[in-house]
Amino acid sequence: MTRADDDASTRNRPGRATALAVALLLASGAAAACDAGGENKAGGGNPRPRDASATPSGAGTSAATGSTTPPSTVSGGPLTLAELARRPCRAIDDEDTGSSKLGIFTDATETNYDAKSCQWGARGGLVSFTPYTSTDQTKAEKFKHLTQKNISGNRALLGGITDHGRETYVLLVSVGGNQSFRLMVVPLGEDAPGPDAPTLATNFAKAILTHLK
Repeated sequence: MTRADDDASTRNRPGRATALAVALLLASGAAAACDAGGENKAGGGNPRPRDASATPSGAGTSAATGSTTPPSTVSGGPLTLAELARRPCRAIDDEDTGSSKLGIFTDATETNYDAKSCQWGARGGLVSFTPYTSTDQTKAEKFKHLTQKNISGNRALLGGITDHGRETYVLLVSVGGNQSFRLMVVPLGEDAPGPDAPTLATNFAKAILTHLK
């Protein structure tokens, strides 16, 4: 299926479009809760409410401060995390988006909440990618409760937080040199096709790591 077919299919499924709009709203709030040390499975503090003036509104708007970008293309070889910090939607190659791979069905959307990020709607959930060029988030005290993982030889932490009554999954991946990136996944719902949120986050992380130098 081509990207055009995917877009047409999405437009013809109002239920999926509504779910994606809701997920986008939740993802922006979840990112803020994560950075504020929001509530996690094991307990933790209460998530900090977002300023209502910064909350996206309208089912057709993915983010109040974001902009839809053309499909991302990784060209000219691997990219550094600093390059992705400037253009985070280049983290995923067009070849990664097919239904047999990441199953992305919306174009990349750049947002700028706690840091410049990129969001995709994929089979299984909404995925948000945020690079950190001067912080290794896997070493942060506030994330020590997350489960340690090894993804393509890189130290990683994976776990869930609860924001506005909805569970969101966060995956932090160290890329060396006191750098890291974060993936957050908001599941689209129990009936939505695709992998579970932890698997989806891991699949995105593996794809992104193949494009980093």
